[in-house]
Amino acid sequence: MKQKILPFLFLALLLNAILCIPQKTACEEPQRFVPDKALCAKMLAFGKQAYQRGKYLDAKGYFRRAILADPSSTLAWRYYDMAMVFGLAEKVEKNANLIAPDVSVRGEMSPGKTIPSAPPPPRAGPAQKEKIEEEEEEGC
Repeated sequence: MKQKILPFLFLALLLNAILCIPQKTACEEPQRFVPDKALCAKMLAFGKQAYQRGKYLDAKGYFRRAILADPSSTLAWRYYDMAMVFGLAEKVEKNANLIAPDVSVRGEMSPGKTIPSAPPPPRAGPAQKEKIEEEEEEGC
């Protein structure tokens, strides 16, 4: 009987020791994030160049890296937001089915053709007086 209890007791003591070991000591300070301003400025410069060339999805990637380097940079966030919007617009222009499937968009038309306009409303002439027919009254 002692042989069966001994491994169980050993396992219980081992688990107790593992769970009671402190994960962090009180004298350790948590590591603080230090923003990398130089990397942020470099990524902003690359992102601005891509943005000016109209490559919004590439610019969005650079601005995202700038934000990761310095999350407190409002300029990086502003450019990232603008690149997001224009990048989404670029995706929609490439694939119009993202917004409304089976609906024509401006890019599908030939450059020389125009959209046919709606027919003009019918001309309203002078108002015609309607003849009011007198109804026959039925007597009581």
